[in-house]
Amino acid sequence: MVLSPRKAAKKAAKKATKKVAKKAAKQAAPVAAPAVRAPAAAPAPTGPDTVIPIPPTNTFNQGLSSASEATMLQIFGVPGQKTNDCSPATGAFKQRIVTRVNVGPFSVSGLDIAVQALKAAFDEAEEQIPNVISAVKNDGMLCVRHKRGNPNSFSNHSWGTAIDLFFGNAAVPQGVNKTYRGCLQLAPFFNKHGFYWGAGFSGKSVDSMHFELAEETIKSMTHRG
Repeated sequence: MVLSPRKAAKKAAKKATKKVAKKAAKQAAPVAAPAVRAPAAAPAPTGPDTVIPIPPTNTFNQGLSSASEATMLQIFGVPGQKTNDCSPATGAFKQRIVTRVNVGPFSVSGLDIAVQALKAAFDEAEEQIPNVISAVKNDGMLCVRHKRGNPNSFSNHSWGTAIDLFFGNAAVPQGVNKTYRGCLQLAPFFNKHGFYWGAGFSGKSVDSMHFELAEETIKSMTHRG
């Protein structure tokens, strides 16, 4: 069908108008902003120097209890003076003190049976968690003094049967219901070799850096001896 010049011009104008409108609409359309991605969350620290809550006390120290002062005095005698800081060992038990014994990650001085058990615990842990052993530090073993917060009672450090362990730059303070992951990782090995973990103490006495030869272990070892 042949359109008249007038109709052909009208159709062409209409087509041009639609094209212009379509182009304008396209240009006016909002440009979608690029999606904003949230920064990836940093992975939770998992090293032995990470501080975490102490787990329920029924998950460790099974069949073990803290050695009482009565037991320690009965078996080993008075160790020295109840001082605030470390003082010399003067009791007869000092004949059983071994000094500067290499137990793996460091050397210690303490009661012979406690040092032997400590080395056994570290040796076994070294086979399974060497990264923990390479990072562990100690804040002393033999130290004749009274308990922190109780000047009327000897600390079990007084007989060299307890040791304080920590990671990083400082110990978790006594009374704080937290622990280094490394202490938690070591606890099964220490429990196996007869140590009670101080994370089992309650209230202001909770002491997650503290490991001591348990009441049951001391009675069993001294009975055999």
